[in-house]
Amino acid sequence: MKQILMVHEMREEFFDFPLEDYILTFDDGLYSQYYFFKDIKKINTDKIFFISTEIVADEDVQQSMDFPTCSEAHDEFFNTGEADHYMKWSQIEIIHNTSNCIIGGHSHSHQRISSEPKLLISDTKRMKQSFKDNLKCEPDMFCFPYNADTGIYRSILSTYGFSKFYGDERLDIYDL
Repeated sequence: MKQILMVHEMREEFFDFPLEDYILTFDDGLYSQYYFFKDIKKINTDKIFFISTEIVADEDVQQSMDFPTCSEAHDEFFNTGEADHYMKWSQIEIIHNTSNCIIGGHSHSHQRISSEPKLLISDTKRMKQSFKDNLKCEPDMFCFPYNADTGIYRSILSTYGFSKFYGDERLDIYDL
């Protein structure tokens, strides 16, 4: 079985690695992942894109070619509400409709709420509804924001149809 590789911001130099030797997971729906998608989709392996459904660029947004780190993109979004470093739903749909590519959940808000059951339930419902409204799909794979897997969070997600979970067991691409 292949090891699972975790990618946040995508970089051209990552294509020098033997990516086909791994199951690839892409967290957060960063625009750099879509920018390089024409090359990513050619990699002969399964690819899972984990999307936080609140952090999606509007269709009319001019996306940034800056490609900041994941934490820089998050800081900008959480401080300003600007999502120009993230994919649009139309781009996520293209990935969703590509063979060997799967869309998974990564929460709605990507907040650190893993110990608050009421917030977890509300966030999970909002995420599921966003996927139904925008992609007409119900993902069954989930990657914990910040890799923060807690028993209560996993239990709630299982109740809402998620059956495959990802977190800190993945190998970070920067460790290759």
